[in-house]
Amino acid sequence: MTNGNSDNFYLSYSEASQVAGYVATGDFKGGPFGANTNLSRETSHNIEVGGAFKRGNYTLAGALFHRWDNELIDWTYSNNATTARSAKAIDIETFGVELIASKRWNTIEAIASYTHLSKDEDYGNDSIDASFYALNYAKHRFTLGAIWTPSEIFQFRIDNEWRKNEDNALRESSDSALFTHFGLSIYPPQLKNMELFFAIDNAWDDDFQDVPGTPGRGDQYSAGVTFSW
Repeated sequence: MTNGNSDNFYLSYSEASQVAGYVATGDFKGGPFGANTNLSRETSHNIEVGGAFKRGNYTLAGALFHRWDNELIDWTYSNNATTARSAKAIDIETFGVELIASKRWNTIEAIASYTHLSKDEDYGNDSIDASFYALNYAKHRFTLGAIWTPSEIFQFRIDNEWRKNEDNALRESSDSALFTHFGLSIYPPQLKNMELFFAIDNAWDDDFQDVPGTPGRGDQYSAGVTFSW
């Protein structure tokens, strides 16, 4: 590292395995969840390569990964099912890429990112019409945020997220969404270690359904005080 510049690279491989929980494997015939007594142990393998480059006030980081899941438990929906959600085993391969860039000016710090996911799934002999978990994901996701600190008293924040989700038969809203969060923090000079904050979440009242078939979160307003000692 010289003059604040640095380069970092990594290569990683990991494995994990776990037994399905009782809600998924129990003998439940009705209700909002349908169990499956034939579920096996889940296993996953992940290989990832990435790096980060820092040049003065600029930073660029990225990662590329490939993950294999065998007998992964997914909660699914079928038009012929007697329950709202049924546990199914799925073999799935996931390819992903993530890029993150940041830049700092005198009183402003900005950060942007992009993520892409692609999945290849196999439910075996089971047929489904919609997935609540494994196939409920953003194929494309962009974020852009900034923090402006004009003085020791005020700090302004803005975070934006645009996403394009995989199509889902249960989602009644659009499969794309735009979320914006505004925040203001005030640090009164007369009261050390105190923060007054005001925030607006989902400022454009986007009705995107994170959980397919369930109403979106709507816009939210909040205010509060924190004090540390």
